[in-house]
Amino acid sequence: MIKVVATDMDGTFLNSHNDYNREQFKAVFEKMRKKGVKLVIISGNQYYQIKSFFKGLEDQITFVGENGAYFVENDQFIRSVRLDNELVRKVLDYLKNEKLDDELVLCGEESAYILKKASQEAKDDFAIYYYRLKEVDSFDILPDDHFMKFSFNTPIEKTMEICEQLNIILGDKVRAVTSGHGNIDIIAKGINKGSALEYLLERWDISPDDLAGFGDGGNDVELLRLAKYSYAMANGSEQAKAAARYIAPSNDDSGVLQTVERLLEEE
Repeated sequence: MIKVVATDMDGTFLNSHNDYNREQFKAVFEKMRKKGVKLVIISGNQYYQIKSFFKGLEDQITFVGENGAYFVENDQFIRSVRLDNELVRKVLDYLKNEKLDDELVLCGEESAYILKKASQEAKDDFAIYYYRLKEVDSFDILPDDHFMKFSFNTPIEKTMEICEQLNIILGDKVRAVTSGHGNIDIIAKGINKGSALEYLLERWDISPDDLAGFGDGGNDVELLRLAKYSYAMANGSEQAKAAARYIAPSNDDSGVLQTVERLLEEE
């Protein structure tokens, strides 16, 4: 029996137009509520961006941002996983030395931060995923915030190579994962969408056998491996498909909503 539905956003729940079928969602979500099924929206994006897609429903949904580092349940903050400033400095210095900081976002609890020298294209791109985004002159002095993640863009053909190098050099305390389209996230080691759901399931006393999970990219792998009902999107990466038990229709075919509705009907 499904008790929790957890879904990624970009490339999974959201279509190519960065939206979803609102009427279909309304109907499916109502069925979920009647059956007592919890909805978890889990993304590598900023919490403030994620919740903007569900205005008026913030008190009925659990949001997990920053790839499993920031939790808000029913409009109440419950947890964040912070990186200590010494580690933040180590990663920033490495990225600067490797000239990987031109399109870098440092993600904090209050805001995300990007260098003023970044291209306007990069600023516009990150602004889609980070509704609170401040420009800073440099990262030599850290903003007054608590930090959870780094996110930066790379040439798509070099993404996996850079990920592997980062994990060799920095892998004792942090882990680099690709979220698709040349983007890399660096988060605390052991923190991912799977560990986030493990925390929530334990909090709710629910088994992974009652979890339906949806994803399309490398940063969804742990979630897909955890859930008994795990679905990679038809448009998803081979990495996601290898981790999932099933394939759902594509994000442009409302694959998440289609599948959840079918699962609820089967029950």
